[in-house]
Amino acid sequence: MPSLSSYLPITKWARNYNKEWLRPDIIAGITVGAFTIPEVIAFVSLANLPPEVGLYSAMVALLVYMVFGSSRQLSMGPTSTLSILVGATLGSLMIPNISQYLMIVSIIAVAAGVLALISWALKMGFIVKFISKTVLTGFLAGIALFIASGQLPKLFGIPGTSGNFFDRIYYIIINIDQTNIYTLAIGLGGIIFLYVATKKFPKLPNTLFLVAGSIILITFTSLASLGVKLVGYIPPGLPSTIIPDPSIIDVNILVTLAATVFLVSYIEGYLFAEEYATKYRYKVDGNQELLALGVSNVAVGLFQGLPIGGSLSRTAVNDESGAKSQLAGGIAATIILLILLLFTGVFYNLPEAILAAIVLFVIKALVDIPHLRAIYQFSRIEFVIAIVTLFSVLLFGALEGIVIGVILSVIGLLKNMYNPDVVILGRIPGTEQFLDIKRHPEGEIISHTLIVRVDGSQIFLNTESVKNIIIDLVDNKCEGTKLFVLDFESSAFIDYSGIQMLEELNDELKLRGIKIKAANMHGPLRDSIRKTRLEQEIVDPTICWSIEDCVEKWEAQNKE
Repeated sequence: MPSLSSYLPITKWARNYNKEWLRPDIIAGITVGAFTIPEVIAFVSLANLPPEVGLYSAMVALLVYMVFGSSRQLSMGPTSTLSILVGATLGSLMIPNISQYLMIVSIIAVAAGVLALISWALKMGFIVKFISKTVLTGFLAGIALFIASGQLPKLFGIPGTSGNFFDRIYYIIINIDQTNIYTLAIGLGGIIFLYVATKKFPKLPNTLFLVAGSIILITFTSLASLGVKLVGYIPPGLPSTIIPDPSIIDVNILVTLAATVFLVSYIEGYLFAEEYATKYRYKVDGNQELLALGVSNVAVGLFQGLPIGGSLSRTAVNDESGAKSQLAGGIAATIILLILLLFTGVFYNLPEAILAAIVLFVIKALVDIPHLRAIYQFSRIEFVIAIVTLFSVLLFGALEGIVIGVILSVIGLLKNMYNPDVVILGRIPGTEQFLDIKRHPEGEIISHTLIVRVDGSQIFLNTESVKNIIIDLVDNKCEGTKLFVLDFESSAFIDYSGIQMLEELNDELKLRGIKIKAANMHGPLRDSIRKTRLEQEIVDPTICWSIEDCVEKWEAQNKE
């Protein structure tokens, strides 16, 4: 039975902590804490939540992840993606008051955490593969544009609106004459500052400098009286615990949204963690990350927070600031704790346009044009899937968009499985190597012999197609065939339908006087064949490990 320490990475890294890491961890923790405060305040606004919810969520998530997380660099807390997922979905519901809205958000966090814990218990770390990078690229680009459409009204100082991306853009266009020039100047100034400062001083907490500067500007000028909207009062103190009541939300919405939040948060967080683990040559445990994500979300939900995940921007800042261990996250949480206890009043004069500027600057990286270009060059079909996912998010919303993207990916996968390549192999002169004669026309066809390779597993989706292609080759293109060799080198798996197809193929070829042999059959596929009559029919008693072996044995038998 695994020991308790196997579930708590802190017991391992704390015991072996290198004292030389303390200084860089402290610096990184302070920097990330300072960076996190304005960013999470901006992000939770995407979910239509008050600023303190972002601070509660970040503090709890960072503390829990320090104990349970296996990544040394990953920074947990509210993210733009998860906030917009929650905001876009719940915003379409008729929720009567803010108290019930906050309760529902907490329920979503707890439910997403429970799903993560169930997946951890079942050792389902592999679900990180459920959403392809193609879908994720399109989804994140769509989310970024959707977020931008919601932040532009704050940047221009005009009232916000709801609806899909195109509804929002149309609204902005027809109301552009209501722009508050002072708000726009502050917002554009913030974007320009972040762009220049990030280029010149990438390791400094430039977001904090921008927030501090804008607060000072509002405090000592009369801009607030000219229509510049402010964050306003943030209640001091720590969050109280709550017991979420799931009966106040439709179970279908709860399960669907919680499952989507869980999948997106786990996939994003794991990808970020793995990237830095590869950089520093250590391993991230996928199942441990499920445990950390699950406990973090449950804890956040119980302390009035919204769903959390790994943040790319704050993880990058954590790394650039020199973080060496999970302790940096704990120090960042302490900074947020001090702000909640002592300094929430400082943020009263923070302009909403500055929060919009921060969000717009951060999310621009989500529209990954180079990645989209690479997908286009690699596969037109995958590029179409990415673009359809993107526009689905813009038209229908985040939840619907990612579902459509996943469905399209599965359809594309099934299409490829339904139509596997069936290639004729020829011997390369002077070697015992057999390759596709279409790609290697120098390959020689052995007299009275047809050698075929199916590039894919033989399963129920493609068995009829594979059999028909082979029969057509035998009857119409390779007349005079006496030996048929089926190369299983590219086939790792066969199901019962595939077995039946091979039995039918064997019977049909025997009627034509053709001997069928199997080559390069290894592992699980070999075990499957042993359970059928094909063991005696197509597998040589001494086993044809290679194509050359099958051909030589058949030729020797015919000479006799």
